Amino acid sequence: MSFVQVRDHALWLEDIHGNAALQQRIREMREGERIELRVEGVRGTWRRLKDGAGGRSSPGIKAEGHAQSKWHELRNERRGGLATVEVCDS
Repeated sequence: MSFVQVRDHALWLEDIHGNAALQQRIREMREGERIELRVEGVRGTWRRLKDGAGGRSSPGIKAEGHAQSKWHELRNERRGGLATVEVCDS
């Protein structure tokens, strides 16, 4: 089981615990590319953040749609706490 620390509007690579493969997969994504994740049992689409000024990488993803509202609820309820996270490949 892997976990993510809930602390911001985005899910950052360094906040993922117990899933090096997911960290690497997000690291290799291009800006705007999407991935399906299940966070605390809620399946949703997450989008790779845009690169920063001068092409500086922004190593994180942001939830979209229903997943975004659930992530914001989690952030408000558990800021600094942990939530389960898994990739939905099917």
